Amino acid sequence: MEPVFDADFQDGSYGYRPKRTAHAAIEKVAEAVVKEKTRVIDLDLKSYFDTVKHHILLAKIAERIVDEKIMRLTKQMLKIGGKEGVPQGSVLSPLMSNIYLNELDKMLEKAKETTREGKYTHVEYARFADDVVILVDGHRKWDWLWAGINKRLREELNKLQVHINEEKTKELD
Repeated sequence: MEPVFDADFQDGSYGYRPKRTAHAAIEKVAEAVVKEKTRVIDLDLKSYFDTVKHHILLAKIAERIVDEKIMRLTKQMLKIGGKEGVPQGSVLSPLMSNIYLNELDKMLEKAKETTREGKYTHVEYARFADDVVILVDGHRKWDWLWAGINKRLREELNKLQVHINEEKTKELD
């Protein structure tokens, strides 16, 4: 399944993907800071792997996979951990994490494109599995963008029934 879905994954997604590393994600964040994207959301998702909703995940998979045997096997592997969640440490969990959060990545990519000024962007992000860092231009004229991303971030996560760990999430404004 990985080659099918990897083609759909966004540039800011680094977690457990071919030829993508945690070091590359860190480098992307460092480059964004140098380019004055100094407002930061260091997002922590509350019990992410334990709370992935099977029905949402399977619907996302079914959009691209029509093979009934693969779908049945995927359902069986997911059920090992109970009625929700993705078994951490399984060979399946990194791919499932990326599939589940791909809409969040798409939202962030759209924010990058809609605020692009030539070769300059005012938003950057890097996601490694369930760890997400979002950076926004620090100039006050982009206050509306900071507020909009915060709002849209919560909307996307609500659709997925994923909750932000408010105690561990850090916002540097």
